[in-house]
Amino acid sequence: MSLPPWIKRRVYVVRGRRPWSAGYGSFRDWYVARVIASPEQLAPFRDGAPLPARFGIGLDERVIEYPWVLSRLSEQGGLLLDAGAALNHAFLLRHPRLARKRIVVYTLSPRGEEIVPADSVSYVFGDLRQTILRDGICDEVACISTLEHVGLDNRRFYTARGDYREANERDFALAVRELRRVLVRGGRLLLTVPYGRPRQLGWLQVFDRGKVEQVIEEFGGSVVQQAYYRYSERGWQRASRDECSDCEYHDVHAGFQYTAGAAAAAGAVACLELLKTA
Repeated sequence: MSLPPWIKRRVYVVRGRRPWSAGYGSFRDWYVARVIASPEQLAPFRDGAPLPARFGIGLDERVIEYPWVLSRLSEQGGLLLDAGAALNHAFLLRHPRLARKRIVVYTLSPRGEEIVPADSVSYVFGDLRQTILRDGICDEVACISTLEHVGLDNRRFYTARGDYREANERDFALAVRELRRVLVRGGRLLLTVPYGRPRQLGWLQVFDRGKVEQVIEEFGGSVVQQAYYRYSERGWQRASRDECSDCEYHDVHAGFQYTAGAAAAAGAVACLELLKTA
């Protein structure tokens, strides 16, 4: 029998708040839910202002990515593509910022996906490098920590198909072009990737300055916002691109042993808002 979320959170706290230990996911989602429910806490993400002291201590980059994306999404209706299914959680899909939108969750396979019962949410399973969506159908696209997996070995977490055991780290460019294609003119892509010292870990890669610039070049259009956040023992905080360039990714799946002050996963994250102008 699964424990209630509040008990999971209590276990995580009592046992020392170690990332990826029992109750970690429940605590992180609770933390994010509190942040995104507060206009005051979303405001720094929208405005590019400093975050509160000790923001997201011990928590991974989702505590940055989710508030940043929700703060940047329009309050209007229209069609939102969730490219990679990172938004596919009830506490996110039911956020007021998404209330008027129709949402397409697009991911490789139904493996491990939560199906949220909502008339406004549809699910499509397929490859982001070549979708079945027609040109200019989406008003906005959110692509949260997904691009770093494109073209790499996705069998571990995202699909059981053997043909997705790949090592094509440049294929992220194909996905960027496809996301641009499905956007209307004037549509926006909200994209986040782990940033720092470049690494290819088999199932993901860490983006550096060169690859972020390639994303911008492949998309074309204009850059509305380019924000970087870095983790330290004092929590997550806004930083410059150069200040994030030496950040390391800690892969718990490769045996990383957490020590106090270390990032739970990405040491930094790049957040891009790109506008399709033609």
